[in-house]
Amino acid sequence: MPIDKAIGQLMFVIVCILTLTQVKSNAQISYRELPGMVVKDETFVVPGIGASSIVIDMPEDEVLLIKGKPFEKTQNVMHDFFNDVLKINSTLHLPFNYLFTYNSPSVIIGFYKEKVSFIVAWGSGGVLIDGIPLSRGIMAIVFHYGNDGMQIIHGSDGIILVYPTKGIAFIDEKNDDIIDGIIIFKSGVHLK
Repeated sequence: MPIDKAIGQLMFVIVCILTLTQVKSNAQISYRELPGMVVKDETFVVPGIGASSIVIDMPEDEVLLIKGKPFEKTQNVMHDFFNDVLKINSTLHLPFNYLFTYNSPSVIIGFYKEKVSFIVAWGSGGVLIDGIPLSRGIMAIVFHYGNDGMQIIHGSDGIILVYPTKGIAFIDEKNDDIIDGIIIFKSGVHLK
């Protein structure tokens, strides 16, 4: 191999390494920046923090500013999302006083003491902060997150994969490897 070609290849490798190092250092995001990023991007999903432009612990008036008037608001009574709405017996409890429902995109927001307790975003159009598109399916999530600490909740037709310490659950309604929705909640808080 001629020396000029070897030096050219070596320079290319060095430039690639420097570029990757720069990209990695620029990609580091402060934890405090994440809620603002979620609010600005409807498709951005951050476990334990938010999705669909809504952030956990966001007050109701901010949700109304961002999303507008909901399609439906339920009565203000104490409920649990898994037991009372999904009719699933689970060790994970997502308490709420009332729900906001939006149709476009399809989102359910649970409020507890007038702050967002959880977010249910239907569909598989989002992208996790880890860079995984939800459209890649349940197996891609399990491959990335693993099964350590994962709980599987079996419903009448499908499953819900729950990562309590991360603050996210993935809904697979027909057990067909398609993510039909996600649930974002405060990590670890609602376990009993």
